[in-house]
Amino acid sequence: MHKFNYWGISVLFLGTIFSQNSEPLFVNEVYFLGNETISERQLKKNLNLKSAFLFSKTEFDRRILKLDAITLKNHYKTKGFLNATVRDSFITQNNTVDIYFIINEGRRFYINNIDIKGNNQLSAHRIQKSLALEINIPFNPVALNKNVAAVEEKYHHIGKLFSKIDIETDIIDSVDIKIVITEGPDIFINKTYIEGLDSSKHNIVDRELHFEKGDKYDIEDVLLSQRRLLETSQFSSANIYPVKYINSDTLVNMVVELRNFPKREISSEGGFVPIEFGGLNLSGPGAFLQWKNRSLFGSTTRLSAKTSLDIPTEEGLRYPRLKVNSNLENQWLMNLRFPTKVQSLYELYKKYGSYDNPFIQRYGFNWSSINQITETSFIEFGMHWEKFSQQEGSVSDVEQRMISLKTKLDFSDHPLAPTNGVIITGNIYSVGGLLGGTREYQKIDTGIKTYIPLPLKIVFAARVQYGYIFNWKEEYDIYEEVLFEKFYLGGAKSLRGWNALQFPKERKKDIHLNGNEIRFLTSYEFRFPILGPFGAEIFIDGGQLWDSNSNISLSELSWDAGLGITYMSPLGPIRFDYAFQLDNPKIGVKQWGVLYAF
Repeated sequence: MHKFNYWGISVLFLGTIFSQNSEPLFVNEVYFLGNETISERQLKKNLNLKSAFLFSKTEFDRRILKLDAITLKNHYKTKGFLNATVRDSFITQNNTVDIYFIINEGRRFYINNIDIKGNNQLSAHRIQKSLALEINIPFNPVALNKNVAAVEEKYHHIGKLFSKIDIETDIIDSVDIKIVITEGPDIFINKTYIEGLDSSKHNIVDRELHFEKGDKYDIEDVLLSQRRLLETSQFSSANIYPVKYINSDTLVNMVVELRNFPKREISSEGGFVPIEFGGLNLSGPGAFLQWKNRSLFGSTTRLSAKTSLDIPTEEGLRYPRLKVNSNLENQWLMNLRFPTKVQSLYELYKKYGSYDNPFIQRYGFNWSSINQITETSFIEFGMHWEKFSQQEGSVSDVEQRMISLKTKLDFSDHPLAPTNGVIITGNIYSVGGLLGGTREYQKIDTGIKTYIPLPLKIVFAARVQYGYIFNWKEEYDIYEEVLFEKFYLGGAKSLRGWNALQFPKERKKDIHLNGNEIRFLTSYEFRFPILGPFGAEIFIDGGQLWDSNSNISLSELSWDAGLGITYMSPLGPIRFDYAFQLDNPKIGVKQWGVLYAF
């Protein structure tokens, strides 16, 4: 940080050279003068013109320089420096530019008093919390104006569609804020108009709407209706909004604007995908080619056929897996909204570490019904029939019949890189029984993950997972080299101090013997940014496997610790981790992974 120096500023302006060279100029370094409160590191994060770093350099542009100065000024306002000024200047030399921002922070203003009037339906505390206002904190006018929408949305949940919020600020030595709310009358729905769809198909839309004539307006009903329309996969966009009814102050008409997907489509895509390996959930690069008919025989039933090729990144599993499946889907069954998916599948892959032996064939039939609670939370019930043909003659074919119930409650802020919130999962499987098949047992697998934001954009992440298999028989173990339905530890998303499936010890040919009926796994991780898309993580994992309840002891957990480098790609984070076993620090494992471990 540089002290504010008027003599230095004079010299700076006298020394400013405006280059007339036709060659492009590149930024060498960015300097700040007068920033007493906010560090250079924080200020640089707001700039488009960056200092040169290693092989990275930014082309200089005077218009962007002016925009950066305005951005810095607005950043100071968000910190309570309402009268801050920022001037820009630069010096060129040898086709490089040194940039200077001359800052006069001025006085910092704090909130002294908050007065809320006119609110009857929402408490003052709730309104104040939504506006992120608190006495004795720096006044942030930018956030205040932005958060007004959050209060308006809360009123939209209780039928106050035309509420009005006026904010007055009295700024002297500190800031007094006066908020006057006119809640207005309750608003009810009159008629609904559907645009962008032939009138003969309006019934498809009507049954997805969660509101009707005479209902009090609730934005939650509108958002749910939009999501349900999109879940039909018939529409690429669904926009629902109210229009004030001209003959009444308490009625609105609802307009539903739709845009249709093409009825038939062929698509292809590549990226990082989830990969099932028996009972394991892995990830890796993959690509698929898909044909889809979104309106079979003019209905909302969807038929698709998909061919995919995936490559697990785990040690011993790095052999392409070919998968072909066809799907029949509909959100309605008869006159009930009962989302249903029927799938037939065929898969060709090799078992763990088996590169020379013939492929394993997996084919089956699945039925499932998924109730989407939010975009990322769901409850899914399914029935599965699968058969595995090993082609090696060492073990007879395996036939598995299963009922499953899967739940995920996602309260996090991002599906790929969460920084705040909680995710709860719980899966129940019942294999065999009345369904028949090679094996008969029950399995539960539960977990909770939490994410806590810390200063400097650091995120603390933690997880606990517990799983238990009931009624497992020793003779089932022979089929594990194909199915891997028992619990295993080790790998890029598990105990990172061990390779995949190789906890508690490495077995090359009979790796499936490492599985057990009970699993406990916990991890704690600090994630922090480094530069641009690059970040780092420091972690510790603990876990153990047992074969019976009587042997469970958390004091027996095996632990590893390590660190990793992450790259935030457009498709999600890519990780390179190094972990070592705490009981034997000489043993270290390098792990490549896509997406975070949890």
